Amino acid sequence: MNETINFKKQRELGSILTDIFKFIRLNWKLLFELIIKIAGPALLIMLVGFIFYLQSFVGGMGMIETVGAFEDFSTNIILSFLVLMLAGVVYYALLNGVVLHFIKSYIKNGGVVNRDEVIQGVKNDFWKLIGTSFLVAIIVFVGAMFCVIPGIYLGVALSIAFAVVVFENKDVADSISYCFNLIRGEWWATFATLFVTGLLYYIINIVFQVPQYIYFFIKAFTGSQEISADPSSMFDGVYLLLSTIGMIFQYLLYTIIVICSAFIYFNLNEKKNFSGTIEAIDSLGKND
Repeated sequence: MNETINFKKQRELGSILTDIFKFIRLNWKLLFELIIKIAGPALLIMLVGFIFYLQSFVGGMGMIETVGAFEDFSTNIILSFLVLMLAGVVYYALLNGVVLHFIKSYIKNGGVVNRDEVIQGVKNDFWKLIGTSFLVAIIVFVGAMFCVIPGIYLGVALSIAFAVVVFENKDVADSISYCFNLIRGEWWATFATLFVTGLLYYIINIVFQVPQYIYFFIKAFTGSQEISADPSSMFDGVYLLLSTIGMIFQYLLYTIIVICSAFIYFNLNEKKNFSGTIEAIDSLGKND
């Protein structure tokens, strides 16, 4: 008998953390296959944008004394940054879409995921996911501009926006509004869950960036004279390769945060609406 996870129930922080990694352990192969298949192109564009951004920045070191060189340097930096940001918004929208529709299919089919349902679900919700990604980014950014605390508050409240879009099938505006209804009275618990999960994500992410840091420090110590003459020599092909590999793992591992948002959504929904409990009671009645 396949081991399954019941999403539709209340959970404490410890249970959420345990079930996040349990879910990944049970479903990692198909989950990451679909992430790479659907969100992979956006991730690839992000990586290209990152490499172009880094090369533009490094290539401009010591070459911006003239007006023309400075203008070219500024243009390249701005263009690569815009590509990186736009691709990032699309990637995170698609990543959330894949993971959440994966969970939706998992729940619907009793622990078995139908890949066609996931793909079709992401296609159907594509523009809602993109709109949610842009709107959440803008709202949190504006909140952070006024003061850091409003930005943190809004970021936590809207952390379940994608889950509301997928599981409630609401439009973007209604999803944003519904987030605040669910989070009311549960903000601190949600913040604690996201903080601890984010800390674990950060620690795991560092592990995959260790080769990049080791190479950076070794080159800094062994080539100090060369670097002082040409700082851009620090960022050679090997460093770019290691940085790119680290970024790939960083963005793929963000799946942990998305799964966490799904557990938070179901936990809040169960506390507010008792949906899972009602479904379980109905199911028992039908069986009887």
